[in-house]
Amino acid sequence: MQIIDTSHIKRFPKEVSLGYSPISEDYTTYILSDKEKSEFRNFKNPGRQAEYLTARYLFRKMLEDLGYDTDKAELHKEEGGKPYAMIKNKRLFVSFSHSQQMVFCALSESLDIGVDTEILGRSIPQRVLNRVLNETEKQTLNSLDLLQIWTLKEAAVKCLGTGLRTNLNDVSISVEKNEEISARFNNDNLIEICSFRATNHQIALAYQSIYI
Repeated sequence: MQIIDTSHIKRFPKEVSLGYSPISEDYTTYILSDKEKSEFRNFKNPGRQAEYLTARYLFRKMLEDLGYDTDKAELHKEEGGKPYAMIKNKRLFVSFSHSQQMVFCALSESLDIGVDTEILGRSIPQRVLNRVLNETEKQTLNSLDLLQIWTLKEAAVKCLGTGLRTNLNDVSISVEKNEEISARFNNDNLIEICSFRATNHQIALAYQSIYI
């Protein structure tokens, strides 16, 4: 389990901590709450169980590094499935992502966030992107590779917290001349996105903009 050094990454907000861990089947369920143990048992796939446990261990390790008492930490989900953490009466913003090999966790005390990751080399068919890109994006995002575009869209949706209810065509990605990346949802919510590569993954971190 490691924290990614993001100090050199352009536009990565200092208020966010990003960590990762290889998925392992060696963890036990003793750290899980009764609710989490029930969720864990509902996964019939051993790989999905390993991913779930690894994510919880990573989350608690990151909390320890930030100085929190993990015994007081509770993970919850909003109606759309977006996770968040409560420690006593304090709310923390949380986002998880995983590939076949890794689990990633983003934490922030002040910024609403969404993280998405894909292992480099994964093929995203053009026909899939054509279904989720609007006409403007098809013209303006042609300088980005398909994997990067996919993670941008997914990170924005995770930040919104609307889950499967969100039509990806309604999330419009734009790239400015200074390479700033942002997303708008229904021409209202503005989300900023930091896109980069690390640990052999394409990573996108979306966070709520102070601008509308």
